[in-house]
Amino acid sequence: MNNVLRGVIAAAEEEGAQLAAEFFRPGGPRGQGGSAPIDREMEERLRAKLQALVPCAFGGEETGAAPAIGAGYDGWMWLVDPHDGTSDFLQGRRGSAVSIGLLRDGVPVLGVVHAPLAPDRGADTIAWAE
Repeated sequence: MNNVLRGVIAAAEEEGAQLAAEFFRPGGPRGQGGSAPIDREMEERLRAKLQALVPCAFGGEETGAAPAIGAGYDGWMWLVDPHDGTSDFLQGRRGSAVSIGLLRDGVPVLGVVHAPLAPDRGADTIAWAE
């Protein structure tokens, strides 16, 4: 599980860099209200990266459910919110996060939260795996 955790941290931080670039985009981030194109773009990339690590089912806030792409992963599922905090982000507030969990039979076995623009100290990542 340690190799998977390292891969998930890398994926979250890569997408966090994309989120930071969107935040500092000339003219500000794209989107309005609680919807930003970057959210779906990030989730699509995360789905590919995460299912390459563990080819199980995927549930995302932006794109919904996707089936497992590998055999032998019944009961396993990625749960992803690629950009938690979109509304505040679009209003120029820092603190949104990339949130990723891996469940086995409904029980969390891995979790990563990466805040690329934490308001008080820059990028921050919290990670755990059984």
